[in-house]
Amino acid sequence: MGKSDTATREYINDYYVFADVFNYFIYGGRKVVNPQNLEKLDVSTLLTVFGKNGDEETIQRYRDALKKAALMVDDEAAYIVLGIEAQTRVDYGMPIRTFLYDALQYDSQARELKAAHKTAGDKHSEDEFVSGLYKEDRILPVITVVIHFGAKPWDGVTRLSDLYSCRHKELLSLAPDYKMNLIDPAGMTDEDFEKFSTSLGKVLKFMKLSNSRKEMKKLMETDAAYRKIDRNAARVLRECANISLDLDSNQEVIDVCKAWSDAQNDAAVKAVIKAFRGMNMSDGDIVEKIMEQFQLSKKDAETYLARKSA
Repeated sequence: MGKSDTATREYINDYYVFADVFNYFIYGGRKVVNPQNLEKLDVSTLLTVFGKNGDEETIQRYRDALKKAALMVDDEAAYIVLGIEAQTRVDYGMPIRTFLYDALQYDSQARELKAAHKTAGDKHSEDEFVSGLYKEDRILPVITVVIHFGAKPWDGVTRLSDLYSCRHKELLSLAPDYKMNLIDPAGMTDEDFEKFSTSLGKVLKFMKLSNSRKEMKKLMETDAAYRKIDRNAARVLRECANISLDLDSNQEVIDVCKAWSDAQNDAAVKAVIKAFRGMNMSDGDIVEKIMEQFQLSKKDAETYLARKSA
């Protein structure tokens, strides 16, 4: 697992961020999903299938985040399974992946019901005995949302049917379809970003603008919220946005504005040193030049030069 996968997975598993995702996606920002009413579920799922030679094979899949939620909808309790998949790159087969994840979760619920009936020794009809499920049994619906932690637009399909090679309408009308739920910052507006109650809105906006130095400069200069970003969110920015952020390990709240500005200055100094090197300037002259150009102390200028020479 890469650093970006680790950072995003840890971030979305925060109960408040997790709830924020679904409050935005389902309820437009209304706080319906309560972090305190979320129950963590096992992210691994096993399924036994038969291979090409008739041998049994076990499929194991790992979800990025999976929780059961208890909601109050129209004064009525509702229970549902919620999942999140974090993507730093476009996966052109993502509808198949999420379709499989959801199907495996339904299978897992069915297995639990069957096991519970067997353990309890419940009475059953012949059909119920064969199927393992009873006529009155019900499973919880599963909703999975894919979050694209990338700057470029998601250009993959979001429906299983869009991957079908057959375009015959009568046949397709009988083939199952599956819609992938996607949060893609490239297609979001400023109004959308403001619907989040956690730092996720700021993370996604940062991702959207990260390829434009002009837009990033404007954002860092005008949005004071980036001066107080939680550490996990800042890690996601560093690992996913191709932005060099020097995160102090002792701080839980990060001034991303300062970190971004420092990174830009650092890159500029390095570029100038490289140019002066190409002009065969002496170390002493380079130190004087960057001291003057970037208003650095002699000690800082020499540190830059030593770091570049290392």
